Amino acid sequence: MSVTSTTATRPRVGDRTATRVAAVAAALLAVSLFMTVGVMNVPHKPSDRELLTFWQDPANRTSGVLSGMFALVVAVTMAVVINHLRRLQLAARSPQWLGFARSMGGAVITLWLVTGAARASIGHLVDTMDEPLPGVDVLRYATALNYAMLGLSGMAVFGLCILAVSVVVLRTGVFGRWLGYVGTICSAIILAAVVAQYGALTSPLAILWALCLAVAIWRQPTTEVIED
Repeated sequence: MSVTSTTATRPRVGDRTATRVAAVAAALLAVSLFMTVGVMNVPHKPSDRELLTFWQDPANRTSGVLSGMFALVVAVTMAVVINHLRRLQLAARSPQWLGFARSMGGAVITLWLVTGAARASIGHLVDTMDEPLPGVDVLRYATALNYAMLGLSGMAVFGLCILAVSVVVLRTGVFGRWLGYVGTICSAIILAAVVAQYGALTSPLAILWALCLAVAIWRQPTTEVIED
C-alpha cells in the first residue's frame, strides 16, 4: 500500500515568512534605487568654481555618503530577491535562464557595492579621514566615474538581470506572467539606453520593475513548494 504525503504542498510558516521577506526586500530595492540617485544632486556640467562650491558644502558630502549607503541596500536586497527566486522549484524548470539570472544578480550586487563606495568616497575622505578636499580635476573625475558606474555598467547588468528574471517568469509562470511582460519591456528600454549612453535616465524603469516584483512575490501562493 502506498502512502501519499501532502506535507510538501501545505502552507508552511517558514514558506510564508520567506515570501513576505522577499516581497519587502523587493519594495526596499525600489526605494533604495530611488534614494541612491535622489539624495545626491551634483550640478550638471558645472564650472570648476561651481564644482568646488558643491563639494565644500558638508551637507552635499553627507548626501554622497547616504547615496552610497542606499547603493549598499540595493546590493543586499537584490541578493535576497535572487536567492528567493533560486529556491522556488517552479523557477528551476528553466535552469539555464535561472543560472543567468543568478549570475547577473551577482554582477548587480558587485557593481552596486563598488558604486556605493565611489559615491561615498569624497565625504568619507574629507569628513571621516580629515583629509583636505581634492582638487577640481579629482572631483570632476570622481563625478564622471559615479555617473559611468551607474549609467553604464550598473544599469547594464541590472537590465540583463531583469531580462533573465523575466524570461524565467515567462517560461515557468512563477510570480505570474504579467511580471515577465513588464520586465521584458523595461529591460529592453534600459539596455537600449545603456548602448546610447543614457542608462542613468532609466532608473525609474528599474524602480517600476522592483515595485511590480514586490507585488508579484507578495501575491505568490504560499502552497508553492520551496526547496530547503
